[in-house]
Amino acid sequence: MAVTISDLDAILKEFYLGPIIESLNNQLEMVQLFQKSTLDWQGRQVVIPVHVSRNDGTGYRAEAGQLPDAGKQGHVNLNVKAKYLYGRFSLTGPAIATAKTTANSFATYVQTEMDGLVTDTKLQANQGMFTGGGCVGFVRHRVQQVAAAALTAGFSGNKDVLRTYQALAVNTAKGGVVGNVLNVDVISMATYESLIHTNAFPRVAAPFVTCDGNVGADDSITLTTASGAARCQWQLLDGTRHPAMIKVIGCGALAAGPGAFTPMAAVDDPVLNEVSNEALGVYANLGLSAHFTVDRSINQLALASGGGTSINPSLRSTVESINVAAVGGNGDLNFGRMQTVLDEIMVLGGDDPDCMYVHPGLRQKYADLLVWTNPGSIKKDAVGSVSTGDPGFSGYAFNGIPVKMSRHCGKGVIIFLKTKTWTIAELQSFGMADLDGSVLSRLTSQDAWEGFVRWYYNLVCKEPNRNAILTNITFPS
Repeated sequence: MAVTISDLDAILKEFYLGPIIESLNNQLEMVQLFQKSTLDWQGRQVVIPVHVSRNDGTGYRAEAGQLPDAGKQGHVNLNVKAKYLYGRFSLTGPAIATAKTTANSFATYVQTEMDGLVTDTKLQANQGMFTGGGCVGFVRHRVQQVAAAALTAGFSGNKDVLRTYQALAVNTAKGGVVGNVLNVDVISMATYESLIHTNAFPRVAAPFVTCDGNVGADDSITLTTASGAARCQWQLLDGTRHPAMIKVIGCGALAAGPGAFTPMAAVDDPVLNEVSNEALGVYANLGLSAHFTVDRSINQLALASGGGTSINPSLRSTVESINVAAVGGNGDLNFGRMQTVLDEIMVLGGDDPDCMYVHPGLRQKYADLLVWTNPGSIKKDAVGSVSTGDPGFSGYAFNGIPVKMSRHCGKGVIIFLKTKTWTIAELQSFGMADLDGSVLSRLTSQDAWEGFVRWYYNLVCKEPNRNAILTNITFPS
């Protein structure tokens, strides 16, 4: 007897609906790392209140003196919107017909499609935990970048993701245009404001910095200032410690004339559509000027004149470069700078992180510091039996904090995380879409059926000041 579509739905639910959820969660180290929370959503938005300032109505006074002015605790609301991640598969009628002799044969056939779907969705979600929202990495440079000029700066982060955006920008099948380059923002990690401006702060409406994501090695990036008729420029005001974050914001074409740039219309821009619909990652949570609609920047004009208004400082994290020289690209890993970052987290947040994340390639640098620069650390038990020489390590830590690896973590960065300060706010947990009771849906006017998995969520850091990123570390090519 032939298996009907209703039979196939039952098979899919029995064999795949549960395992897909478990498989994704088991294989995503960042999903396992962060707590998932089902919050009180209002439509597609959830509000998370955060305590950001203390009551300043305190102070010593003389006997019978005037009491301090009344103060109050300061709170802000993080307005978090869900983003939607999907994975989709389809089966044609003939394909179903070739595998419908028994339930098991059909399940075996579907397993190939579903396993691949789970893997692809897993990779997309895990990568997004770092770079979601178009925040791909960090540049290290302190010299002013003049109008309509190109600069190659030291870069650390996810150049592979940058190249993916660049490929999308020129993919005509997805709305791109041959010859397009990426449009990026350059955000100072000293001030949390955009560094792109004309001849005066603050930033004006039109400037652009363009980037061809395919150019250069993984440890560098070439940026060109462009703003059409009005040229723009950028610079790091505090170049001794802080890098700048690169955020992809769209794509467009270099027009006639030096440095001129024409962005694609927002409705047609495939890169803008991609980054604006991504859940935010670690870089974005710790580096964007607005943290879920709450401003945490410092006015650059006031900073340049020796002042600087601090807005919601407790919502800012520590993002610094390994290299503190006057002019710097990427620099060698050293334990002193790592300890400095831990000390700064303690000053700002009052607590040490509980893990660090690095790209596996950085393990080579770590091993060099632990072993080859200190041969005395390799020891042999004099009374033990002859054994295999093994100078390597099965695990790494710093100051008692475990160092974990992820190939989706950016190259040349160390991410210091206090995991309890993070939450994955879920509007809909990951799983098979079956709201109408059927996992498989018929495609209109086609002899085919399809199904999809979905996850409605966003990643939120509630206390950024207890987290940090150390950037621009030289890494193996």
